[in-house]
Amino acid sequence: MLSMKNKLSFLLFIFLISCSQNFSETDSGYYSEPMFGEATEDLSISRSQNLSQGDYIIKSAYGSTDVSSASFNSKIEEFKSLVDKYEGYITNTYLSTNYQGLKSYSLTSSIPAESFDKFLIDVEKISKFTNININANDVTTYVLNINSRLNSLLNEKADLEEIKSQALNTSEKLEVQSQLRYVNQEIEILEDQKNYYETAVSYSTLNLEIREGSGISLFSWNYYVQRALNWIEGLVGIVISLSIVLIPLGFLIYLIRQIKKKK
Repeated sequence: MLSMKNKLSFLLFIFLISCSQNFSETDSGYYSEPMFGEATEDLSISRSQNLSQGDYIIKSAYGSTDVSSASFNSKIEEFKSLVDKYEGYITNTYLSTNYQGLKSYSLTSSIPAESFDKFLIDVEKISKFTNININANDVTTYVLNINSRLNSLLNEKADLEEIKSQALNTSEKLEVQSQLRYVNQEIEILEDQKNYYETAVSYSTLNLEIREGSGISLFSWNYYVQRALNWIEGLVGIVISLSIVLIPLGFLIYLIRQIKKKK
């Protein structure tokens, strides 16, 4: 008959072998983020879960729109207001100017997934898309695999804790504790990945570029008309600003001269 200590060591040895085989099957619990359109279905897993293909879909869109210089800033504000209306949020913005002096404003917004299609329709009411590309990435299979692996690790954790409770000395407890620490790390990684997917499917993303007068050629008369209008607008602004100062000043000088003449 084997002693209690020998039984415990034998059980731990068998368990560690089993763990190492399970971990090697999924590359130590790490899952790479899928590319759009990339998905394979594991039927044996699908039958053992409540989820079905299509339950986890990440939507994203990439679009651009061209606006006039006069409406450039107002269109940006309209779009930001629309994001607020849909209870979304803007995650990134970028303003740039090209060699022609035309501005481009890029921004990334996240919108509740259930409202995303209607949101895109309302965006076009502000300004028609010059181009739009919409992607729907089904990541249900990855979530199923994560769930399956999590269940396996939780069972392994329970077995390790039972072995630890039967350990007869500190050395045996430390040996089991080391394996428990590794299992807990893997559980934490998988839970983070599952949370990422759950957040990603809750919000859909639109990357939108708002371009000022995009497509106007340097050799087109439209370009020079657009530039001339911008210069006139700037000149009018300068004249108005100077008038606010010079007109009262001129009137004051006139009054002083009239007073001196009377004396």
